[in-house]
Amino acid sequence: MEIAKGIYAIGGLNNKTAVFFNKTTDPVHSTFKAKITDSLISGKWLPWGDNNLYPQEFADKLKKTGVAVGGLEVLTAAHFGTGFRLYQGTETDEAIIFKERLVDSFPDIAVFYYRTKFDIFLSEIITDYETFRVAFTEYLLSPNGNEIISVRRIKAADCRFEAPDNFGIINNIGVNTDWENYEDKNTTVIRCFGANIPIEEIKAFCKEKGIRNFTIPSIDTLLVEKSYPSVGWHASFKNGWVDVVLSIPAFKKAMFEQQLNIKYLIHVSDEYFSHIYGQDWNLFSPEERQEKRTQLVDLIHENLQGNQAGGKSIISPFFIDRVSGKEIKGIQIEEVPQPQSNGDFLLDSSAANYEILTAMGVDPCLITGGAFGGKTLSGSGSDKREAWAILCAKLPIKQIRTLQIFENIKIWNGWDLTVFGKFPNINLTTLDKNKNGQEKVVN
Repeated sequence: MEIAKGIYAIGGLNNKTAVFFNKTTDPVHSTFKAKITDSLISGKWLPWGDNNLYPQEFADKLKKTGVAVGGLEVLTAAHFGTGFRLYQGTETDEAIIFKERLVDSFPDIAVFYYRTKFDIFLSEIITDYETFRVAFTEYLLSPNGNEIISVRRIKAADCRFEAPDNFGIINNIGVNTDWENYEDKNTTVIRCFGANIPIEEIKAFCKEKGIRNFTIPSIDTLLVEKSYPSVGWHASFKNGWVDVVLSIPAFKKAMFEQQLNIKYLIHVSDEYFSHIYGQDWNLFSPEERQEKRTQLVDLIHENLQGNQAGGKSIISPFFIDRVSGKEIKGIQIEEVPQPQSNGDFLLDSSAANYEILTAMGVDPCLITGGAFGGKTLSGSGSDKREAWAILCAKLPIKQIRTLQIFENIKIWNGWDLTVFGKFPNINLTTLDKNKNGQEKVVN
C-alpha cells in the first residue's frame, strides 16, 4: 500500500520493508555535439556556402544553363506527377488495396485542402526540394494548438539554420530575403523541429510553450554535411562542366563580333576595264578609274546577293596578257572560307550537357531528340517511355519527404489514418495497349 507519495509498503503489516519509486526520464536516443567551424552570421546563423550566398549564386548560374533548366523541369514534373491525390488503404487476406478517393469525401480534409490551395503549395515545396534538396513548410496552429489550420512554403533560399545547441539540436531557422546585406531587424526567427521527432511530442511541446507556428524541413539525408545537404546533381556546377557550357556561347559571340565577316572576294582585272572602255580608260583620272571599279562591284553585289539572285550567272571574258601571253580572267569571284562553320566546340558542349543530365538522373531523350553527340537525334518513342518509367520508379525515396507534410497534418489533426497522399504519374503507352495512349502509375 502507498504510505506516502512514491513510497510503498509491501509484505503485510509485520513487514517493515518500504520501496521507493524514483521518477526517471524517458529513454532517449544518443545526442551528438556538432563542432561548428563556420563563421556564423550575426553569431548564430549557419552560413549556406562559403559566403552564405550559395542558393543565390547557384540560381543565377542555373538560369543561364539551358540543359540544366530543362532537366530540373523534368525532375519537378515527375515528382509532382498529376498532382496530390488521396488514396485509402483497405487490408484483405491477400494484400493491401489502395483506392483513390475524392478530397470531398472527407470534409475536414477538403476544407483544409481548398483553403491552403494544397496542390499549388506542394508544387512550390517540390521545386525547392528538387533544386536544393531542402524545403521549408511553415505550419500554423489554431489558437488552442489542437489543429494545424494552414501551411505555406518559405523560400528555401531565404532560410538559414541556427547554430545547434549544446545537445546538437537546431532549434530555429532565420528567414531573410537579403542575406547579402544582412540586418538582424530584417530576420524572422521561426521555431524548427526535426523530421524524426514524433508529431505527438511536437504537439505537446507547442502547447506547453505556447508556440503557434513552426517549421519541419523536408530535407535530404546528410552524408558528411553538418547542416545543408549537398545536392548530387550540383556536382556539374562545381566541377567545371557548367562553366564549359556557359563559356562556349560567350566565346562564340566574341569571336563573331571581332572576326571579319566576308563571304566573297571579287577580283577584277584592269584588262577588263581596258577592254570595256578602250583608249578612254587611259584617259581617266585615278579617281574616275576607282569609281568605275566601285560601280562594277556594286552592280555584281546587287544582282547576285540574296534569294532573288538564286540561279543567276555572271559571264566574264578572258584576256591574253600582252607580255606573258597567259590567260587573265576579267572577273573572278572566290568564296572566303568560314573556319568556324564546321561545328567546332559542339562535342565539348555535348559532353558537358551529357555530364549535367547524368548527374541529374535525367535521360537526354526526355528533353532532346536523343543522346548528345550520337549519330542521330531522333530518340524513339520507346526510348522516351522507358526513360520516363525508370525516372518515375526512382521517385518514392524522394516523395516520402514531401508527402510527409500531409502525414504530419493528418496525425496532428486526427484525420482518418487509412488515408494517404500520393503523387500518381502518367505513363505513356502505345495505342495498341491503351486507346488513349496513357495509363496511371501510382508509386
